[in-house]
Amino acid sequence: MGEKFQAFRKKCQSITVRLPLTFVFSGLFVMVIILPFTYFWFQNRMLKDYSRMANAITSLMSQVVDGNLVQTYLEEGIDADEYQALRKQLFEIKENYPDVLYAHVIRFEEEGARVIFNLQDTGKMAIGAPGQVMELQDPYREYLDKLVRGMQVSVVTGKTEDGRMFAYFEPVRDDLGKVQCHVCVAFSMEELYQQDFSYLIGVLFVVGIGVTLVLVLDVNMVRRSVIRPLKQMSDCARSFTYDTESDRFRNVQAMEELNIQTHDEIQELYYEFMSVMKESLYYMTNLSRAKNSIQAQEEKLDQISETAYKDALTRVGNQASFNKLTDTLNRDIAEKKAKFAIVMVDLNNLKYVNDTYGHKYGDSYIKGCCNIICGVYKRSPVFRVGGDEFVVVLRNEDYISRLLRMTQITEAFMASYGQESAQPWEKYSASVGMSEYTDADTNVDQVVKRADAAMYENKQKFKKKYGSYR
Repeated sequence: MGEKFQAFRKKCQSITVRLPLTFVFSGLFVMVIILPFTYFWFQNRMLKDYSRMANAITSLMSQVVDGNLVQTYLEEGIDADEYQALRKQLFEIKENYPDVLYAHVIRFEEEGARVIFNLQDTGKMAIGAPGQVMELQDPYREYLDKLVRGMQVSVVTGKTEDGRMFAYFEPVRDDLGKVQCHVCVAFSMEELYQQDFSYLIGVLFVVGIGVTLVLVLDVNMVRRSVIRPLKQMSDCARSFTYDTESDRFRNVQAMEELNIQTHDEIQELYYEFMSVMKESLYYMTNLSRAKNSIQAQEEKLDQISETAYKDALTRVGNQASFNKLTDTLNRDIAEKKAKFAIVMVDLNNLKYVNDTYGHKYGDSYIKGCCNIICGVYKRSPVFRVGGDEFVVVLRNEDYISRLLRMTQITEAFMASYGQESAQPWEKYSASVGMSEYTDADTNVDQVVKRADAAMYENKQKFKKKYGSYR
């Protein structure tokens, strides 16, 4: 399962996947940005269109209604001589605007809206007979003061008995300029939202098809001109072998056979790669000749170096190797650029294992303890400086995490020593002490002595608690 996940993760990180996905998500991002903007733009445009339409129809109706006769219409109602003819004329104007849901002529008073002309024969809006005062619905009440004062008002309502509405009120004045009533027209916002939704679906469909086509073309172009030649070079490079000089010649020949001709930066990269391969082949041919002549000498030097600086039993550094590193650390101290810590490790119960089970098991015990030390301090040099003593020099990462490492090595030895089912020579135990270099130190020995003192203190605690045969 882990291998499949790693393979899937590696595939997702490849340019063959990431580049097409970048195009796809870019297209989706553009759509996410465009659609809300288009929606609000379209809605605002529809409201402006409704406002212009409402202004036009109310202007026509206000011209038809004689402000001087409004009081007569209210007093005589349908019995007035011109009432029915005027109502018919207002109906004809309304019918020329099919988007208008309601149209009325109303006088607004403190008590509410007094009906003058009810131009609605059907529908939910309950408008009474001429002269009747109707209570305003909540969305209109906040505008009552403006309407009573004869102001022109446009309202986008929330939820009403007739749903969401857009209403427009145009004042009608008499010859003296006094507002006598308002012409009111209303449009259904539900229809507006329905138009918005239909429009957005259409835009989404068109944009989706357009973006999809563009993405398909772009992805195909990228695959053909970028991904395919890069994959060809990558696959070819993965098949390279470097064991012999003939292998390297075949590598160059295989890359030349690709003959990539994209006439762009990919082709330039291909040519540069070919040039580097040929230069490398030239140098490697010369180097292989020199390599053969010095290989024997290097093997001898390695043997001498390993003998001189490696502990024969544990294969970690020996006293000579530690002395060599000490010289380097002393130079760093002299140049004021030293930053290190010393860990001293002294094995517990080694004498008991040697005396009881023999030196064969004693050597096994030493190597087991060494493995624990090296396992904790993987990034630091370890030295065996005595039969049962080891030194670790901490720098860089292990120096930064020195306290954590100190806890880990202490716990590792305690866990090993506490194994009930293990043989005595397998219960690895050691006392550990650490000291850090400070500006007051003039040489490495001072740091070593502090680490050794800390180690000795821990050994005394171990002896007091568990006893010792050492």
